[in-house]
Amino acid sequence: NTTGSKANHTEIQKLVVKMKDELEKISKSAKEIAKQLHESRKRAALGLTKSVKETLAFLDMPKVAFEAGISAASEFNPCGLDEVEFLISANPGEPLMPMARIASGGELARIMLSLKNVLNLSDGIDTVIFDEIDTGISGKTSRKVGIKLKEIGREAQVICVTHSAQIASLAHTHLFVSKKEVDGRTESAVSLLDDDARVSEIARILGGIEITSAQRVAALEMISEGKSY
Repeated sequence: NTTGSKANHTEIQKLVVKMKDELEKISKSAKEIAKQLHESRKRAALGLTKSVKETLAFLDMPKVAFEAGISAASEFNPCGLDEVEFLISANPGEPLMPMARIASGGELARIMLSLKNVLNLSDGIDTVIFDEIDTGISGKTSRKVGIKLKEIGREAQVICVTHSAQIASLAHTHLFVSKKEVDGRTESAVSLLDDDARVSEIARILGGIEITSAQRVAALEMISEGKSY
């Protein structure tokens, strides 16, 4: 039926025109929302950059330049019409580069800690896990990292795997992870340390082959001092 075919073709054309109009309206609306989101991100990025820099300075990285980079994307992506990337310069005089490309293990750990410390009130994450965050750091810097972990722990559960006495002595709860061979297979075990066992463990981390009374005194002092943060 020629007449019927023409009528169907006309209806299809009308539907195509209608869909194109709807797509244009949706695209225009999406671009407007993306523009508003871009401006909101730029304002938020300034505050984030400032706060992260302050935290990095506290963690003995005062010369590290950090920036939350917001740039325009050529097409829509999960971030709207933005490209979002964290940029750092580890040394004065060096240009800002993507964090994942140039940060060392210790630097990356402290930068991520800084970000979590700044964002923990707004990102809605209940549990944060840090594995070997003490890599590449020691002494005073390790203690400062522990202080920041404890701050995050006031708002979220923090699980931190560490070999640093400066960090472990700041924990609210100290778990000891051990491995042993059972019937030819390796098994891991986790035990909760009481106050005395915790002092012994911190002393063991601080000391050498044998735990001395001086090491136990130092461990007890670190734990007691850590309660003030």
